[in-house]
Amino acid sequence: MEFDVNKLEWIRKPKKYSITKDKITIVTEPKTDLWQRTYYGFQNDNAPVLQIKSDEKYFSFIVKTEFDSKKRFDQCGID
Repeated sequence: MEFDVNKLEWIRKPKKYSITKDKITIVTEPKTDLWQRTYYGFQNDNAPVLQIKSDEKYFSFIVKTEFDSKKRFDQCGID
């Protein structure tokens, strides 16, 4: 399935990113996160979010993450 890059929508656009037909690169800033529920009440909702609506019941995509962990609990991923 090929997606239309014009249908992508940002919530909190990052300072640095690139979007091509075959690749999306997002560089996040330090101390950004999307934690919503923790047992000790921590909440942080300031990371970039890129969305697209799909009518597909099932779909797949490949994600590659790279980061330079500096502190305990540093994480990288996709949600």
